Amino acid sequence: MSQSHQPSGIPPAGRFALTAALFSAVGQTFFIGLFGADFRAEFGLSDAGLGALYSGATLVSGISMFWLGSLADHFSLRRAVTGVLFGLALGAWLVSSAASAWMLLPGLFLIRLTGQGLMGHLGVVAAGRYAVRRKGRALAMVSYGFILGEACFPPLVALALDQYDWRSVWLAASAVMMLVGLPLLAWLAGPLTGNPAAEAEDAPEPDGGTAPLLRRHRMLSHGAFVRVLLVVLVPPVLITAMFLHQGAVAERQGWTLIEVGRAFVLFAAAQGLAAFLAGRLIDRFSARVLLYFQLLPAAAGVLSLGLLGAQPSLWVMFFGLGLTAGFNSVVAAAIWVELFGTRQLGMIRGVYAALMVVSTALGPVLLGGLLDLGASLFSIGLAVAVYAVAVPAAVVPAIVPHRSGSSN
Repeated sequence: MSQSHQPSGIPPAGRFALTAALFSAVGQTFFIGLFGADFRAEFGLSDAGLGALYSGATLVSGISMFWLGSLADHFSLRRAVTGVLFGLALGAWLVSSAASAWMLLPGLFLIRLTGQGLMGHLGVVAAGRYAVRRKGRALAMVSYGFILGEACFPPLVALALDQYDWRSVWLAASAVMMLVGLPLLAWLAGPLTGNPAAEAEDAPEPDGGTAPLLRRHRMLSHGAFVRVLLVVLVPPVLITAMFLHQGAVAERQGWTLIEVGRAFVLFAAAQGLAAFLAGRLIDRFSARVLLYFQLLPAAAGVLSLGLLGAQPSLWVMFFGLGLTAGFNSVVAAAIWVELFGTRQLGMIRGVYAALMVVSTALGPVLLGGLLDLGASLFSIGLAVAVYAVAVPAAVVPAIVPHRSGSSN
């Protein structure tokens, strides 16, 4: 019996989503970055060389999600997560055994694809597809998993690196994926049975019709999809750009590294709070409603750089970015279910994930160019604020569910 027919769908879907997001930490930037000094020393890489290697692996893995995201539509959740964990364990093992920088590349590609990409993707798909009631809260649990990983793994890795060499730590990560992650996630996927995509393929709509199937290449011209992208792609692009250039911003504002480090704690707290609120607001209203205002906290934060003093702007910016990040993490998961249903959720999120990776690679380039040209922080903040107010107000009213038969 499919989990979608059970009234208590949220607990198993939410538990799986949180755990999948937690285990995705091995492929996340914050985890891999802990080994940056070791990689540079071992393979004779410069900062730019390591950055190019990492960016290349990330970009290829992100583009791969364009096609591989639909695996969640064609395989049972248990089979899908088993395959992803095998890939993640293999990637960690390849990193541990790399003898040169070029041999490090396939390992980085695999852990970025399966960890940062597919593992979190499966968590979102599971929450969106199998949570029958309180879907927003189940989707919020994906964010909790990411936040928990950011809180737990860095100190554990630092402690391990104090006792063992970096290769042993990666080998241990590979073993943990197979010995802990695989049985645990396979067990959590147990109640989430069946293939809802196949079951719903011919399900009639309330009006008696059947929603037309979407094609991957047509998503890029689908009106509702593109309009949503104009909102949900902004937070990852903006936050990636601001964090990558935090040194340049700190110099202009007179912030110390210690102060910035403390502000990241506020960012994480705000992100968790917003994810918690977003899940409940989506259940009460809809993800579409949150699209109207979710960019406003980040816009206020960036605009504060040119309006407030150095210390107040530090806290306002990180708090605003954290709120928007938390809201967006849940909204960007729930909105696709509202608009397109669940039968092609894997494919749709895969296309979104690929576009997000590409766009976040371009964001830092744009901000860096503006800073090099001497643009003031106030002008940058003002541009973000205008966008945050005007674009959602213009595009959100025209976003209609695909099941209504409109793609414009």
